[in-house]
Amino acid sequence: MEEKNVDVIIIGGGAAGLTAGMYLARAKSSAVILDSGTIGGQLVLTHEVANYPGIVTTSGYQLATTMRQQAKSFGCEIKSNITLSDLNLEGESKTVVVNNNIRYKAKALIIATGGRSRMLNVPGEARLKGKGVSYCATCDGDFFQDKEIFVVGGGNSSLEEAVSLTKYASKVTII
Repeated sequence: MEEKNVDVIIIGGGAAGLTAGMYLARAKSSAVILDSGTIGGQLVLTHEVANYPGIVTTSGYQLATTMRQQAKSFGCEIKSNITLSDLNLEGESKTVVVNNNIRYKAKALIIATGGRSRMLNVPGEARLKGKGVSYCATCDGDFFQDKEIFVVGGGNSSLEEAVSLTKYASKVTII
């Protein structure tokens, strides 16, 4: 089995993982980002980003690509589409085995695995994502100024999202 020693292992290649990797590499710490999917996480799937400091508007894909390039430019190693085979957090060295053939060892480990939106799996949902279907009221509320909005869900989260959307929408209905 191949063994690689780094200062920090970062599990998760979304915005938080990429930011950690960029800062660590810039500070001359060796870091590796390990992600089971596409680097960029949910950000890659975001149609339009208009609330990121210093950026007027861009696509999530473009912002994630820029973040990846920036982390790599400072020397951060980035591995995508990996399978985490084993994880050991005991002792001074943390070890992560990926794809059953590479063991990463580090003194520190950052878990930045992010989250996933809960899909409804209804007809047209995927086609309308970013064109009226949204999964983040805080992120996208401004896009729905003076429109009628439906919030689907139950519990505190959907109620909080609906309340925040009342600042933008002409009408908010919870289903």
